[in-house]
Amino acid sequence: MKSEGSGIMTRFLSHRGESDDAPENTLEAFQLAMARDSDGIELDIRLTADNQVVCVHDETLERLAGVPLAVRTATLAELRRYFPVPLFAEALAALLPGKAMQIELKGTPEVIPGLKAILDGWRGDRRRLTISSFEAETIRAAADAFPDLARLLLVDMEALFGHFPTVGEVVRYLEPLRCGISFRASFAAAAEWVRALQRLNFGVVCWGVASDELGLRMAELGVDALTCNHAVALRRRWNARI
Repeated sequence: MKSEGSGIMTRFLSHRGESDDAPENTLEAFQLAMARDSDGIELDIRLTADNQVVCVHDETLERLAGVPLAVRTATLAELRRYFPVPLFAEALAALLPGKAMQIELKGTPEVIPGLKAILDGWRGDRRRLTISSFEAETIRAAADAFPDLARLLLVDMEALFGHFPTVGEVVRYLEPLRCGISFRASFAAAAEWVRALQRLNFGVVCWGVASDELGLRMAELGVDALTCNHAVALRRRWNARI
């Protein structure tokens, strides 16, 4: 998959699993991604009232199940009365060899000890795992807990900087956090911008792929990975171009 950027192979990760065709962040969505030979999966994790690490994006089940049940104040059993919430350990077990996983930590760093306990007992290839978060505090804590894992700060560039930033601005922001960047996909990004960050050993990933055209453009720029609700279909379109 040659690109305008570094010439690397962009990984197309199934966002919350293949979530266009299965309920998001469920074993069904993750297993569908694996069955379709996705490059990997992106998922979100939170902590329950009984300290279980589960895969849920929102703070409550309102959007998913129509009930305002907060994940942090409910037990796993209570959550599963309304929605098939999987344990993170179950999602990890569904990951096939050679596939990547991007683990987004939602909220505060409180989920990190539970996640660390699970990953410490995992016998898979840790080089395939990436930790991400929108919260700088959480990424700092993740750098201490997982120094061997790739880490990404999730950022909407225009919202954070007021414009699409220069390489120097991004580097100055990321260096204290000891992580790479996952930015909202944007046509404002350029191949040299991506390539310059990669040369400085910053991971460059994108999220918020609002259209196939935008996703294909990100692959052309040579980002390390992108997340998409129908990653396999988008990768198929990319392969047809080359």
